[in-house]
Amino acid sequence: MKSFSFVVPLLLMFAGTAQAAEDSAPAYTELLKIDVHSHVFDDVPALSDLLHRIRLRTVNVCVKGTQDYRRMHRIALDLYRKYPDLYPFTSTFDLLGRDQPDYAAKVVAELDETFRNGAVGVKIWKEVGMSIKRPDGSFILPDDPMFDPIYAHLARVGKPLHAHLAEPIDAWRKLDPDSVHYGYYAKHPEWHLYGQPDYPTHAELIAARDRIMEKHPRLIVVGAHLGSLEHDLDALAQTFERFPNFHIDTAARKPDLMRHPSDKVRGLFLKYADRILYGFDATWLPKETSTPADALAHVEKLRLGYEADYEYFAGRGILTHRGRQAEALSLPRSVLEKFYHGNAERVFKLEQAWNRKP
Repeated sequence: MKSFSFVVPLLLMFAGTAQAAEDSAPAYTELLKIDVHSHVFDDVPALSDLLHRIRLRTVNVCVKGTQDYRRMHRIALDLYRKYPDLYPFTSTFDLLGRDQPDYAAKVVAELDETFRNGAVGVKIWKEVGMSIKRPDGSFILPDDPMFDPIYAHLARVGKPLHAHLAEPIDAWRKLDPDSVHYGYYAKHPEWHLYGQPDYPTHAELIAARDRIMEKHPRLIVVGAHLGSLEHDLDALAQTFERFPNFHIDTAARKPDLMRHPSDKVRGLFLKYADRILYGFDATWLPKETSTPADALAHVEKLRLGYEADYEYFAGRGILTHRGRQAEALSLPRSVLEKFYHGNAERVFKLEQAWNRKP
């Protein structure tokens, strides 16, 4: 009995140590990472070197069906073929030909071609609901019946809809220097809708998004930017409960999360650990005036941003961001593994064959 009384505490000690190891965050470069939300439309060797070094791959998102999206498809495909372990991509679809006969069938055929070339999903952008209109001047919402055959096809072939629909609620509010989004709307007044009653409201756009999932329950939807519900974590949780195939990414919304009580944010991540994907929203669209030094500066800014994100999601203690303090989330290893790569591998069907060591 004496030997047994000695062994039990030892076993409990080892069990506690093992549990602590399980719950502790891995080192930054130890953890495989997938950023599901980038816009990279140039071959920047320094960026590819960075991604290899920090063990991160990024889903390259094509956007704007009202512009030359086919050019984005070509660039994204070229990057994917050159760096298949770094740049999987999502395609998007034409919006200019929406009044043509067999519009949906043409879109489906073009999307299927991108899938054969490796596209892992489809992006729909905020221009649907906030920009494109019918001939009578009314806005076309994202649940318009013209899109139903497209959504049904995506559900059938198992490709997720990466949906940036609506905007932060501050787009409908008076410009406020204290807002997380003040800088963006000050520079992009075309998306600031305060005092413009002819535009759909935030609630109307979110309801339209939800009606897509009601009509197509098998469709996997990844709501970009916290599903445009960054201001209301309770509404976000309710959406998770209503729609089992609804997910979100965190792209460009860490500052919003840091405005909420840390225990509430942490609780959301713990409860819906299978539904939240990491995203950053880095964009590199080279201009005619861009220089190699500009590209290197972009890569360095991205490096610092990725590290700062990990400090918030995995670290401990008080952090300062834009003059405000917030407590790091200190997510357990099991949640970090899902958030940073496991959910993306499942949702976008990304193979797990890449295992580069730092």
